[in-house]
Amino acid sequence: MGATLSQLIQLITGRRRAESGTASLSLTPARVLRWLVLLLLLGPTALGLAGLVAPAFGLWPTLGFENISGVAWQRWWALPGLADGFRLTLISGIGGTLLAILLTLGWLSAAAGTPFGERLERLLAPVLAMPHLALALGLLWLAAPSGVLMRLLLAPFEVLVPPQFPLPDAHGITLAIGLALKEAPFLMLMAQTALSRLPVTAQMQAGQALGYSLPQLRWRILMPQVMRAIALPIGAVLAYSLAVVDVAQVLGPTRTPTLAVRLVELWRDSDPTARLPASVGALVLALLVIVTMALGAALGRQLLNWHRDWTLNTPPPGMPDVPGSSGSARVDSIGRAIRVMLGIVTVISLLAFAVIALQSLARVWFFPSLLPTRWGLESWQQALAGLGDAFTNSLWLAVLVATLSVILSIAVFERERESGRLRGFIVCLYLPLLLPQASFLFGFQVGWLSLGANPGWPGVVIGHLLFALPYAWLTLAGPWARFDVRLEQAARLLGSSRLEVLIGIRLRLMLRPLAISWAVAFAVSIAQYVPTVVLGGGRVPTLTTETLALATGADPRLTAVAACLQACLPLLIFLLARWVPAGRAVTPTRG
Repeated sequence: MGATLSQLIQLITGRRRAESGTASLSLTPARVLRWLVLLLLLGPTALGLAGLVAPAFGLWPTLGFENISGVAWQRWWALPGLADGFRLTLISGIGGTLLAILLTLGWLSAAAGTPFGERLERLLAPVLAMPHLALALGLLWLAAPSGVLMRLLLAPFEVLVPPQFPLPDAHGITLAIGLALKEAPFLMLMAQTALSRLPVTAQMQAGQALGYSLPQLRWRILMPQVMRAIALPIGAVLAYSLAVVDVAQVLGPTRTPTLAVRLVELWRDSDPTARLPASVGALVLALLVIVTMALGAALGRQLLNWHRDWTLNTPPPGMPDVPGSSGSARVDSIGRAIRVMLGIVTVISLLAFAVIALQSLARVWFFPSLLPTRWGLESWQQALAGLGDAFTNSLWLAVLVATLSVILSIAVFERERESGRLRGFIVCLYLPLLLPQASFLFGFQVGWLSLGANPGWPGVVIGHLLFALPYAWLTLAGPWARFDVRLEQAARLLGSSRLEVLIGIRLRLMLRPLAISWAVAFAVSIAQYVPTVVLGGGRVPTLTTETLALATGADPRLTAVAACLQACLPLLIFLLARWVPAGRAVTPTRG
């Protein structure tokens, strides 16, 4: 009897092991695409880091450097203005990130879930779709000494000569403000996605029953949860702000550039040996970003712990705030001030786009006229004659990258439903966003060329996909999680296959979220500058590269036309995505 029982146990355990082994080896389409996504994310990153370390230590056989040496480091530390470059990078990167976080906290505490917040989200949608470079040019023309803001301020005084002040400033403050205005809508979108996954209504009702007001509950309950949920997006914003190139060339100081701009200048130098110190600088920039993010993460955890202790140690109020009380009036006044500030920021961002359009149509526009005195389409005719290839390349590149991003995002979600594990994959998904573009893309180009590949379209597509895929996944994560799975369960009970349920029910009823995710990936691809320049080798001109090239010229009208095309293309796609009919298969929101 004992032998029979032991044999039965061995038979059962053997079957379970065989079934688990078969399940682990079965290759479903979602599992295959998931491994392709991991290879896409980790392969270029690993190749980029490997291709960066060897030249940084003097090992580059193609250029004649066959032995490890410290010549690259010596040439890097001998560059002039390096200390100022470090200072400007830290001021603009950290300052822009902190300003974006403060704007997001203001929106979360005073506008999230309110009618004003909903109107603000609709107005910020064009800013979210606008490329960084176009917004930077609009802000520069808006705040310049002879810009529109100064003309509005000086209009009652009949001043004929504009004031003289340096813009961009030499301290990187202009660059920090420009980065904050562009990154704050992205953090607000991520915060909105985090809120959609929280039981907001239940938490608000429980808190009000304890005597707290809605603003107090937003600050005490919602804020720490949302900040923990958007920690990785904040890290991505910090990494981008510290290593931005195109915006820094427009809003940053020209005499002493930031580290990322200096790296691009060295990498594109006519002397090939200049890439040795560029590799060292790229490695130093990567280490700077990693250290800054680690310190920021530690500080963020400490602040959240302090907030938790303060919340737990502060007793609830004796009674709810009533209209007319001093506490309620103070909270209402703070909320109104925050909403006014958010409104001003939104109006300035929208005015930047309007200034681009006016500049592109102006033939004569002298100070102090508020509007051009003569209009014309000559700038458009002249610019379009030379931007045809760039427009076509940008369009087809963005269409291809956006389509691949949405397909791979769907595969990731389906794989999550199979395994239920996604935490490690999310870190891999964020990895390209958490590393400076000017670091691992330089190394990726070295590794790409060492494999026998040539600069051109394949490398550019991979480079764009590295950054468009995370944004597409993030945009689609909230609607995908809120989908009503009971419809799928009913279809499976009726005999439909998993693929039929995915295509016929979920994707069909999620056309608008899919379209918005596609539009976001499209806009991310349009805005890419460093992957296009580094991996394209100058063979794939796009609207972004041509706009930045025109920005260094003497005619702002041609630059405005290119920037207007760069901004209007993703904006048009975003508006079309908003018009896609919404499905009805989404569970009621939790707040």
